[in-house]
Amino acid sequence: MKKFIIVLLILLAALTAGYIYLSKTPSQPTAQNVPPASSNEAAETPTKNYDFDELGISLSIPENLYVIKTPNYNPETDELESYNFFIQNYCFEGGPATGDLQIYGLYQFDLPETTPEELAKIKEDTQNYSYIKEFTAGPLSGYETRQNGERTNYVYMLLLNGRVLKISVSEPTETNKLIAEKILKSLRLKEVQSGTTDSMDFIYSIDSSYKFVAPKGWTINKDSNSTSALSPDYKLSEGYPVLEAGAEISVLTKPLNEALSGMTINEILASNPITTNIPNKVSTTVAGINAVRYELSYEGVEAVMTEFIKDNVRYTIRLRFSNEWSKNANMDNYEAALATFGFVE
Repeated sequence: MKKFIIVLLILLAALTAGYIYLSKTPSQPTAQNVPPASSNEAAETPTKNYDFDELGISLSIPENLYVIKTPNYNPETDELESYNFFIQNYCFEGGPATGDLQIYGLYQFDLPETTPEELAKIKEDTQNYSYIKEFTAGPLSGYETRQNGERTNYVYMLLLNGRVLKISVSEPTETNKLIAEKILKSLRLKEVQSGTTDSMDFIYSIDSSYKFVAPKGWTINKDSNSTSALSPDYKLSEGYPVLEAGAEISVLTKPLNEALSGMTINEILASNPITTNIPNKVSTTVAGINAVRYELSYEGVEAVMTEFIKDNVRYTIRLRFSNEWSKNANMDNYEAALATFGFVE
């Protein structure tokens, strides 16, 4: 119970900080929206589907609300630590800096996983919340509540892939609550394509932009940022994701942020304290593009990495292995993936 309360307090603090920051600081997101009308009109405005790729969800949102998506990566590990988003009627170009509606979502990948039973303990927290009742958003379930204290926002806590997706709504009016709930009820999980290979044949990314040959009998997983082939004996440990058995061949993609834009892969690796001193970097090519190959051992990940940049996107073709035996047994499969990797015109 103590651990769960600490996790909730961290989420609550992050939500509050995000709201205060954005209320004072106009943002410049890339999403295009029609300048918003009042929140009273939003419920009857035509909607547009927005994908939140890192979360694996989509929402149907009124066109006159402004959407900001903010994935937050650890600069040292390049791991996705958290993801927040804003749905609001201000901060559009030429519009007001503040408004009367903000829906703020927060998901923290670096927090411990939570079970439905642990989340249900929120019902005992009458000190921080004025009421608590069950709530569903598409296929997700959780709780609706309202904070006590100075900022009495409506709050929704939903279980998504074992962690809490927390939504805060302000100003806490009934109109804004209805708008938020209509958006949340439209939530859909994005389809992840998967299957098992029948032969050494090409598999394609979810958007069919690239392909490579995967080993026979391996399980294929796809999402918007990766295409992975998992060996039949692949096994991840529970909790902290250590690979206990088998191997994984993955293609991972990540658009370069403003700080890294225009840099070569060698410059990016040299700027990261984790990879700058790796001694065994080897120059190579993938699909005719200059690449760097090296071995990585960091926080439970043992892998051979081949990386390159194309169109301001960082590509990582990775063989992750559980031990030296699985590494050696799957090097031919990895070399085949590298040799056959190509972009689909």
